[in-house]
Amino acid sequence: MSDVRMMLDDPELTRRSPGEEFALAHARHGPDAAVGLRASISDLFPPARRRPRLTVRHLLRKAVVDADEVTVFTERAENTSPDDAAPEWEFEVGSATVRTQVVRASVPVPKEILADPAALAAFVDYRLLVRLGTAENDVLLNGTGPIQGLLRVPGLRRRPADPADGGSAARTLLATAALCEWYGGSADGIVMHPDDWWPLVGDGAFLERLAVQGVKVGRTRMVPAGTALVGDFTAAATLLDRRSSTIRLDGDALVAEIREGLAVHLPGHFVLTSLPGGR
Repeated sequence: MSDVRMMLDDPELTRRSPGEEFALAHARHGPDAAVGLRASISDLFPPARRRPRLTVRHLLRKAVVDADEVTVFTERAENTSPDDAAPEWEFEVGSATVRTQVVRASVPVPKEILADPAALAAFVDYRLLVRLGTAENDVLLNGTGPIQGLLRVPGLRRRPADPADGGSAARTLLATAALCEWYGGSADGIVMHPDDWWPLVGDGAFLERLAVQGVKVGRTRMVPAGTALVGDFTAAATLLDRRSSTIRLDGDALVAEIREGLAVHLPGHFVLTSLPGGR
């Protein structure tokens, strides 16, 4: 039997993991098996349940869509003055068509793993899904295709290093969050490199104080070390989620694919700031 596909009836995968579903399909149908999931499997990396690590996906508002092209609203602030008390009154309002794309990751799989359903399930859940999460972070931050990454979107604001911050990364982040509010936003998310995130763990209770204010902090190597992206992730952008994922074999490699899009409504609500001592 060729090109066998299974569309599951458990969108949240509450009964079995993505790896268990694929291992079951592979045991039944061999190398031609492919599993279709009505879920975004980059949300389902098992270790995240005991050691929460926020990805870019987790900071964004999500909308489930049933088409590959979606019309969304946009607002731009190019013609506002930084001295305006409420510059959002002068925003240029418009619309844009956003297209979804496939985000893909793959990993070679040894023949011995394919022969053992339990090992295959664990390999998918712990090795393939983590690569998919990395690929998704890269696309959402640096993408140049249908998904234009947040670090590349026109209208992104930039804040250079400021001596007034006193060499403190925490003070820099707080000042950048305040800058977001000058343009009508309310910073609720930060993305930074692990080299910059881990020192903040030892900076008293800074991360906990941010959490109390509703600010989520994610870390990924896909943002340059020495910088941080601060923004109103909830209001300024939406992850358009097709809730469609596939796991399949491609020769000697396992492949995972999800389909999604990114609508950036208010690019001016994101600020890329330089951190003290940054590279």
